[in-house]
Amino acid sequence: MPIQRITCFKVTHETDLQGILDQYEHLSKTNQKDGKPYILETSARKAIDDPRNAGYNLVAMTKFASMEDVKYYDEECEAHKQLKAFGQGKLDGPPLALHLEV
Repeated sequence: MPIQRITCFKVTHETDLQGILDQYEHLSKTNQKDGKPYILETSARKAIDDPRNAGYNLVAMTKFASMEDVKYYDEECEAHKQLKAFGQGKLDGPPLALHLEV
């Protein structure tokens, strides 16, 4: 069963939002596992301002074929490592990640 991952970020400075969105676009084009793309869907958007957001201002959605692919994404994916490196120092705390069977 496919896994939908929803990740919420608190990006510290508004000026860093576009760069992180661009990194997600790059991730969607460059992700590879065994020499081929493995992420089924990727999108990231700026959250609409609302006091209920609790400071989260960017949401990313990534869809995987399995939890095995999620584990690969978290531990081995070079494109994801690049995204995380770009985000270093730009976030207020760790992201909130939710996984759903879809």
